[in-house]
Amino acid sequence: MDLKTEGNSDYQLLKIGELAAMAGISVKAMRVYEKKNIIKPVHVDEENGYRYYSVGQLQQVEALLALQDMGFALNEIALIMSGRISKEEMSDLVEQKKALLQELIWKTEAKRKALDHINRDFEQWAGSDKTAQMTEEERAKSLAKLCVLNEENVRQTLSEAVWL
Repeated sequence: MDLKTEGNSDYQLLKIGELAAMAGISVKAMRVYEKKNIIKPVHVDEENGYRYYSVGQLQQVEALLALQDMGFALNEIALIMSGRISKEEMSDLVEQKKALLQELIWKTEAKRKALDHINRDFEQWAGSDKTAQMTEEERAKSLAKLCVLNEENVRQTLSEAVWL
């Protein structure tokens, strides 16, 4: 439905559901983005309240989703996309996101190592004759002990916390 003309070319307006489908997100998400003043409709029909977006706004939605994937909060995205952020503020935000990602890498690596320990310990535990003679409660307690943080993971976690 061509409702408007911008400059010399007609442009297609999309209903909120159409833009949401093109972006692969829900209409509810689009409404949240509108409420946060991140993606605003170019036209709202006064009679039926339908929101209309330009096809070009798909790029805005894609940029928003990319920023979300990188860990930016909606209020940060609103600031970035509005152009009201200084180079220094953007640099600080990026550094914060990088630090959070590094922390996630450390935690993920610690979990991977813990899984290796659990697997090794489980193989020893499951292979023992004693395991078959345990009650369900005893096996549950024993399995729980296999999954607790070992001394190496505690030390690494504390070290990471000190250096952050």
